[in-house]
Amino acid sequence: MKGLILILLICSSAVTSRAQQPRSDERIKELERKLDDATRRIEQLVGTVELLRAEMSQLKGAHGGAKEPTASTVTEAASTTSSGSREPDDPTASFTERLIEPELGGDERDAKLTLRPEVFIQARYSALPIRNSEGAFEPNMSLTRIETRWSGRVNERLGAGLEIQFHPALDGSPEELVNDAFIEYYLNDHASVRVGQFIKPFGFDIQQSSGVRESPERAIFAGYFFPGQRDRGISLTGDLDFLDSGIFKNIRYHVGAFNGNRFFTDNNRQANYLLRVRKVFMEADFALGFSAQRGKQILPVSVTGETDENIYGLDFQYARGRVGLRGEFVRGNTPSTLLGIEPEFAPAFRPGARSSGGHLFTTYRLNRRDHIYARYDAFNNDPVTGRNVRAFNFGYFRPIGEASRLSFDYQFKNRPSFNDDAINGRLNIMWGIEF
Repeated sequence: MKGLILILLICSSAVTSRAQQPRSDERIKELERKLDDATRRIEQLVGTVELLRAEMSQLKGAHGGAKEPTASTVTEAASTTSSGSREPDDPTASFTERLIEPELGGDERDAKLTLRPEVFIQARYSALPIRNSEGAFEPNMSLTRIETRWSGRVNERLGAGLEIQFHPALDGSPEELVNDAFIEYYLNDHASVRVGQFIKPFGFDIQQSSGVRESPERAIFAGYFFPGQRDRGISLTGDLDFLDSGIFKNIRYHVGAFNGNRFFTDNNRQANYLLRVRKVFMEADFALGFSAQRGKQILPVSVTGETDENIYGLDFQYARGRVGLRGEFVRGNTPSTLLGIEPEFAPAFRPGARSSGGHLFTTYRLNRRDHIYARYDAFNNDPVTGRNVRAFNFGYFRPIGEASRLSFDYQFKNRPSFNDDAINGRLNIMWGIEF
């Protein structure tokens, strides 16, 4: 018996020593984050069960049945579910994860595909158009997002995703119903291949979901360089964690070939090639990414010249305590066409011209729920007018439980922007829910 105890002590000491190695710190942090997420989900289910139990006891009590639930039970259940779940123990960690999004651009292998879809609904009230925005401003109430999505792992090697958006049909554009439709093959634990129509893995703003974005829409450059954010093609996605080196740890890459179809318009027979590399520095709460696309685009009839559609971008994300900071800069050939079923050439396009854009975003966490933010957004050489667009917006948002969020945004803008996801009003109030 003493020999067995001695063996156990030796094994425990070896395991503890190994866990204290510096290279395990990042893995421990990742596991703690996943554990926190699982704990929140369990607490939400426990709260729901307690409320159902309390309601059942009340109904039985009304008929002379079981005893009334105790005050402590009802209080605990109410505190658990009044906001969807108990408040996280570490709001700073949750804030940091939201700012940096370490899993940005990942595949679907960690979620099992089920019959129950994810549903996202977002309503918006817009008012106070900016100067000269006639025809480019939609006032009053609108439904900016009505989407349903199925995605996840089908088996050990296969995954899939399908997202249908209904709001374009309400606006008279039923051809835009399919957002995502793709199949994934998992080569190993560190690499996967995706084929179909999906979000283009370029930069941060393009890939960030509308359900978690703070500002009303993406930066201005997104609507010109990547309207719809989607494209059709094939992409190899993976990480370099298998190299077991601190230099390559937490690096994710994307290499792909796409139609370059401006999402809905397959307007040439040449593919666009894309590279995306991003590293997350977990200890510093910092991430840095580089993206590049090389391709071709069509020119208007009787116009000759450079047909390149090359775009390059840099982005970063940083969080420290209550403060978060993001930035992204993109430059490339001025797009020749706008978003549409048939090619519509931009009025101010000239072969060989360049456009650039970027934004700087900062946010401050007032408390567990309340956040304020400010963003400077710019785009140079708008292909519609040939002029520069500048915008500054600030706002407030508050999560309502786990699934919903209310936000207020006010914007100063020197002139309207066009194409996809243009925001040309000063006041925007949004309420969204994802379940």
